[in-house]
Amino acid sequence: MKITDVRAHVLAAPLDEPIRMAFGAMRARTTVLVEVATSAGLSGWGESWVNFPPWAWRERVATIEEGLRPLLVGADPLARDALWRRMYDAVVPMARQWGAIGPVMQALSGVDIALWDLEGRLRGVPIAELLGGPGAGRVPAYASGLAPADVVGKARRAVESGFTMLKLKIGFGREADLESVAAVRRAIGPGVALMVDANQAWTPAETLEMGKFLADHDVRWLEEPVPSADERELVQVVGRAGVPIAAGENVYGRHGFARLLDAHAVDIAQPDVAKTGGISEMRAIVALATACGTPWAPHFYGAALGAAATCHCFAALPGGIAVEWDWNPNPLRDALVRGGFDVRDGTVAVPGGPGLGVELDPEAVARFTVRR
Repeated sequence: MKITDVRAHVLAAPLDEPIRMAFGAMRARTTVLVEVATSAGLSGWGESWVNFPPWAWRERVATIEEGLRPLLVGADPLARDALWRRMYDAVVPMARQWGAIGPVMQALSGVDIALWDLEGRLRGVPIAELLGGPGAGRVPAYASGLAPADVVGKARRAVESGFTMLKLKIGFGREADLESVAAVRRAIGPGVALMVDANQAWTPAETLEMGKFLADHDVRWLEEPVPSADERELVQVVGRAGVPIAAGENVYGRHGFARLLDAHAVDIAQPDVAKTGGISEMRAIVALATACGTPWAPHFYGAALGAAATCHCFAALPGGIAVEWDWNPNPLRDALVRGGFDVRDGTVAVPGGPGLGVELDPEAVARFTVRR
């Protein structure tokens, strides 16, 4: 059996209400699904993160189909580790020269997830089982992405649906942030864990200034308060902010996380399976974090296949806190696979079928496809 093609499928779903973040807003859900086809007639599927900028999918398609496809066609799809190294060695040096390590690793992530999905399908077992964990069960989750508009109402509805952990978007100005955090804490009471995400909006000085207020409101972690692509600004706030610092969604591969962990620049590591290099790198990153005694909470803010991959990784790998479950409208997650996801009582069921354990709904894929 050989790989016969690698294809990128672009899907998009406009949003009635933009999702605000400190640096901009998402006006549509967009994803790139990666299909690795084989001579046996079976395909594996993965997902690459393309939330920002809005034109990111164009670069992703080019990298997957022009940069990675020639490295894979004709190869044995079960030689996954060797294929990952072949892709990394070929494209990452060019990415460094280009200054685009993130986009290239995001493309590689989608292919890697597809190769894991393909192996699981061929062997008839879920990815969690391939990773050495149980092939079924439920994982804890927190409701994420609660932004300023109607933030108290969103928080209350999330708690009413069974979530016992919530994460707010902040970074919209000091007064707005103070008001959001205080209002939500009053509304949900002391029994619900509260986290906040500043999306790299602050300086170290601003972070330290806000830290006491966040600690007084029993914030479990502060995510990406400062630019977090490397450790230099994070080390200025870790251990001094009064609350644990979480980061990692914008750190790429095991080497990036090794630098972060070696510098003691993070209290909670947050690799993203659709950004950091796929399932292969998630496994390596979690091993590094576990060796350092650092807990991890996977970042994920994308579509259905990445959500499934995140659940499999969390179920199989040790030391995790909870998976991130986007609380905003997300048709590319909830409508894209048959049966959707089983989310209740603050947990998500790990899809139990072979590979990623989910099946794409052809009608939904056709409805959302903007480029095949």
